[in-house]
Amino acid sequence: FWRWFERNETRFREIEEASKEALLDELLEALHAYSPQLWFETGTADDGVSELIISAEGNADYFSDVRLLIAAAPLIAGWRFLAFKPANGFEFATEYEGTTFSPEATWFMPLSSRDEPGALGIRVGYAHYDEQEHQRFLTGTYIMLECALGELAFAEKVQHVEVVRLPSSPALSGYLPLVELGDMVV
Repeated sequence: FWRWFERNETRFREIEEASKEALLDELLEALHAYSPQLWFETGTADDGVSELIISAEGNADYFSDVRLLIAAAPLIAGWRFLAFKPANGFEFATEYEGTTFSPEATWFMPLSSRDEPGALGIRVGYAHYDEQEHQRFLTGTYIMLECALGELAFAEKVQHVEVVRLPSSPALSGYLPLVELGDMVV
């Protein structure tokens, strides 16, 4: 993968919209030749450096593929290579299939397990939860949590996630603002 990338990296620095999709497909094809379960994100960071983030989309079975690939990354001026999607904090909102997920408007309840006492589970409550759209809420929650906590921390620290309608008095029902979850997974 890296030999191919070094030969082609200039094409990925500032991708023009007209050729963007074909170039990204080409990059994905090269990455999948290394490991078909890996994905990527690319862009320019605030400091002007181009970034290539290699991800296993939270699938721990392929974390070693990500680590090995990034460990073998060459030094290329103007590029930074990152293993796993980084944590972006809780100050954002994202949309998934027409539903908005905002950490600042979301609550959670920590859950424990008798079978796995050290495991962290969470029940995430939404005021706008719709049971008919349970899968959309669950998938959107995974996307939001991975973005907020980072791919690696979310996959390694949170073992169970469920979504429900938020009770009318969340704090009295044992819920905490979602932004406090960051302190629990550090």
